[in-house]
Amino acid sequence: MAATQVVLTTGIFVLAIRLGTGGVSIIDALMITVAGAGVAGWLVADEPILATLCVVGADLIAAAMMVPKTHRDPHSETLSTFALASLGGALAAGAVGVLDVSLLLYPTYYCLVNGAIALFIAHRRRTLRR
Repeated sequence: MAATQVVLTTGIFVLAIRLGTGGVSIIDALMITVAGAGVAGWLVADEPILATLCVVGADLIAAAMMVPKTHRDPHSETLSTFALASLGGALAAGAVGVLDVSLLLYPTYYCLVNGAIALFIAHRRRTLRR
């Protein structure tokens, strides 16, 4: 699974560089830097909860970066992808056998952030239809 994710993410990154439009604003560069710091924190953190919080922070910034584009063009994102990712996070949290914050933090976050994005996409699509 990890290798598949690396290959697919790398492929999407390469396609985005070759076929993407626009550029990187100062705010985008700052957010990317902060997200990179979150990933670096994950790499060096000794504590599982701290490492997970660093990953959550980095991912939350990435999710925030896509909100303006999704607001402008909600059809540019696939609603089912975010809805199913939210369901996957809920199922992963439900599969945890014990109430342990270090085990529940990421799947719970993943469920909530993807669910929020799915709701945002659906709301924007309905708003634009009116």
